[in-house]
Amino acid sequence: MNNTLIKIFCFIIFLGSSFLTISQDKKIKFGYHDQSGNIKDINTKEIFKKIEEEKKLSVISKEIADTTISLLDSNYIIDSITSVSVIQDTILVSVLLPLYIERNYKQVKAWEENKQDTNRIHSTSDLALSFLEGIMFAVDSLSDLQIPIKLQVYNTENNLDTVRKISNIRFVKQSNVVFGPIHPKNFNFFRNKFKSDTNKIIINPLSIDDKFLKNNQNVYFLQPLLEQKRDSICSFIKRFEESRKISFVTLKSDEMKSEYNIIKYRLDSVFTKSSFKEFKNLSEIDKTSFTFLKNEGNLLFVLSENKLFINKIIKYIRSIDTNVSVYSSEKVINIEEIDIENLMKLDMRVPVSNYFDNYSKKNRNLQNKFENVYYHKMNKNSRLSFLSILHFCSDQKQYNFTQLYDGGGFVNTDVQICTYKDYRLIPIK
Repeated sequence: MNNTLIKIFCFIIFLGSSFLTISQDKKIKFGYHDQSGNIKDINTKEIFKKIEEEKKLSVISKEIADTTISLLDSNYIIDSITSVSVIQDTILVSVLLPLYIERNYKQVKAWEENKQDTNRIHSTSDLALSFLEGIMFAVDSLSDLQIPIKLQVYNTENNLDTVRKISNIRFVKQSNVVFGPIHPKNFNFFRNKFKSDTNKIIINPLSIDDKFLKNNQNVYFLQPLLEQKRDSICSFIKRFEESRKISFVTLKSDEMKSEYNIIKYRLDSVFTKSSFKEFKNLSEIDKTSFTFLKNEGNLLFVLSENKLFINKIIKYIRSIDTNVSVYSSEKVINIEEIDIENLMKLDMRVPVSNYFDNYSKKNRNLQNKFENVYYHKMNKNSRLSFLSILHFCSDQKQYNFTQLYDGGGFVNTDVQICTYKDYRLIPIK
């Protein structure tokens, strides 16, 4: 865990394990030093009093506060904490994440007692901190555009009672944009409570459960749904590979027959002529597994998401002299054991959500800037949160949303069919 991330995390702990305030005019300001590097004159009792006035969920001892101050760099400063007030033309952003600060506090104490390295955090906090990094990096970027944002981060601890209390905080009620909560039960409560608030945008970065979109016009999903991935594949096949003989293969233990029926139905609805759609439910892969393939014009649709099974199929198809286009789920791009050269030679086709080209000049510059701040590369979660704040807090649109149900919320539709070229995953135009 890098030092900057630890400083941010410790800073949140200092504020009382429930929230972080960032008031932005031209630059992000957080920390407890002035611009010359001197620690500010902090009235700790007054800070805790105001935290309590805002019904924040817990406070910590002054011992921890003193320790935290010593960890902060001199180039980080914070505005004095004041009571919440709506600033004209300022975008109010609430971030509700399971930071598990109490768990970290206990873990650090245990590490200290066992004389272990304490320069780290509990693994359960990784996901939330990835999102937080992206959000803070976005706010910093927007500061250069003179976009005023007031940001508060709340620690949900993945606890429904805690989320209920956070939802009653005045700042949260007034917020224009809310990122999270990210766990289903917490999110369901929150979106139900604020479903009539047309001035509020509620972002869910991970869910693909469309029931959360029903009757909530202010809910936005960042992840495309499974149906959208299916439709993207079917549309692509319709455009480019309608003449091929389509076969489906899966691992018998996966029980994917229903998935096959759904995709087959969708293909039948877009094809003008009947296509061969054989379903092979394999228990293992051997010489007889792919005798149904013809000498040319084959399209093999791998329904299974079993990593070992997918890898075996790719190796076997590569070893036979047959013209085959192979399609698989997005999961294949995360299987480290697969030889990229095999994927390249097979021209593997994969539906990719929120495709991000790490090799473009623009994105390389973005990654470099991010790495200069956090000392590691931007991962898919920090990228999701970064782009979402840019999208909803500026005119720099990053996502294409569609309304799934009348009177319901919106879902990101960014799915591209990609393949491997020159060891890179790139969209097929």
